[in-house]
Amino acid sequence: MSPKLRVLVVDDERLSRETTRQQLREAGYEAEAVENAFKALQQLEEDRWDVVLTDLRMPTMDGLEFLKKVKQNSPDVEVILMTAYGTVETAVAAMREGAADFLTKPFSFHELEVRLRNLTRFQEIQRELNRLKAALDQSHAYGALIGRSVVMRKVFEQIELFAENAAPVLIVGKSGTGKELVARALHERGPRCQEPFVALACGAIPGELAESEILGHEKGSFTGAIQRRRGSFERAHRGTLLLDDVDDLPLEIQVKLLRVLQEGALQRVGGEKEIEVDVRVIATTKLDLAQAVKEGRFREDIFYRLHGLEIKLPLLRERGEDILLLAEHFLRVLASDEAPRKSLTPEVADCLLRHAWPGNVRELRRVLESAVVVCRDSEILPRHLPEYLREEQAGPKLFALHLAGVDSVPLKDLVQKFEDEVIKWAMKEAGGEQQRAAQLLGLPRTTLQSKLAK
Repeated sequence: MSPKLRVLVVDDERLSRETTRQQLREAGYEAEAVENAFKALQQLEEDRWDVVLTDLRMPTMDGLEFLKKVKQNSPDVEVILMTAYGTVETAVAAMREGAADFLTKPFSFHELEVRLRNLTRFQEIQRELNRLKAALDQSHAYGALIGRSVVMRKVFEQIELFAENAAPVLIVGKSGTGKELVARALHERGPRCQEPFVALACGAIPGELAESEILGHEKGSFTGAIQRRRGSFERAHRGTLLLDDVDDLPLEIQVKLLRVLQEGALQRVGGEKEIEVDVRVIATTKLDLAQAVKEGRFREDIFYRLHGLEIKLPLLRERGEDILLLAEHFLRVLASDEAPRKSLTPEVADCLLRHAWPGNVRELRRVLESAVVVCRDSEILPRHLPEYLREEQAGPKLFALHLAGVDSVPLKDLVQKFEDEVIKWAMKEAGGEQQRAAQLLGLPRTTLQSKLAK
């Protein structure tokens, strides 16, 4: 569990600052309180603080001026401004000057604690980003593969173990998990590394040309065969052939493939000569091939030919810390003289960590490519991310509007109905206890009582 933040409260109202300090201490935070900005600046010089919670309107030096001095002298200290005179313009000005958040008085301690928890998480993410940048300098790359999670270290160990062996390898993983990169790593670390590496995208071959693509053809063997052509096996002779998405091969072509795997020999389409080939075969699949065999979509004999050595690739969301490590790697790769390297803000990093990444590493790269294009500054902010990621970060909506076919909306009545429904919810959740319901709503109990009396 992360240590609680050290919070310095700055407020010229004695009751407010002492109450806030006491609440913070009771919640486990280290907290002190001072009555003006000058004393706060002295505290910041003498001791280490994580967060300053300061009033906006104070005599001699107001909160915005104090904020500027804090960020100038102690840029790592986060500042939360609080005021009873909150306006959108004031909040925007505060954020531009570097404020981490903005609270409008009166606020509940729960509201403050939510913001402090968010700051704790963002600071942890920032430390992790700094650590990952340093890690990239020390290199956690395995060829073109990037990762240091437990699941990826297991993949790297399997690559080392299988690379020297001539037996076929089956790489299993969803789209975007890096199957071809693993295949190339196997080739580059094996004894055939100086020989050809031929990648055949099985799903991209037109059915009528699949046999020719794999086995080759003789001149005149079919319409359009104007010259002899070597197939993928021949081109990969003495090297490695990658059958990418082998599950996409039609059954009738799988039969042709079986003979080459069994005998190490083939006949070109339209040819009679037996051609021997020495090829290390690596196949990838996005499916459960054993299940595909049961369903009659993949030949059992080929499955067992390919299934000797198997590497299963994890989904990106299962790789934990690798998400940010990969993000930093892609930002480095995407940097250029025209577009200097960008950095991630903790908010963006948090968004990346929360996303499920159905498109895996490929999706992560596309997200960062688009963010780099739209970001004109040195830091990538949430607004630079695709809309679907921003919506996820915002979280689920508490309510929905159904206004289709509605000509007008009596706003006052609508707001009153909404308030009534929310109060009913709070009273139900609190079992009819007004004090607890007021806490759930972030209201003083007297305010709730007056609303219930209406």
